[in-house]
Amino acid sequence: MDDRRIDRVLAAAPVAPLPPGFRDGVLRRVAPHRSTAWEWAVAALLAIPSLAYLAFTAGAYGGDFTATAEALALAAQSTETAAGGLFVDGLVVLAVAMCGLASILAAHALGTRSNGGRSLSR
Repeated sequence: MDDRRIDRVLAAAPVAPLPPGFRDGVLRRVAPHRSTAWEWAVAALLAIPSLAYLAFTAGAYGGDFTATAEALALAAQSTETAAGGLFVDGLVVLAVAMCGLASILAAHALGTRSNGGRSLSR
């Protein structure tokens, strides 16, 4: 089917406002306000060891991180190849990813908790 015909059919449909309370009713059915203790527990289980590992790594190998950041900045500024190599630890990448997942879970738990009828977004 041609896109223009679909556009004409959709443009011909009358615009009607939704009835009052429709949005609130849908949101009440889709996202019920319930306890999210398990989300907080999983977020803490993911974040605390990851943050501890990142803090230990930054303390023990801070010079390597500084050298890597300087090499990245140098490589970004010039078209020449960087003189030094880049050091990327796979566990650091995994720890950062786990912190990201934990923050997503915590944000979801914060957004779905019951807070006196108010929502975080409109």
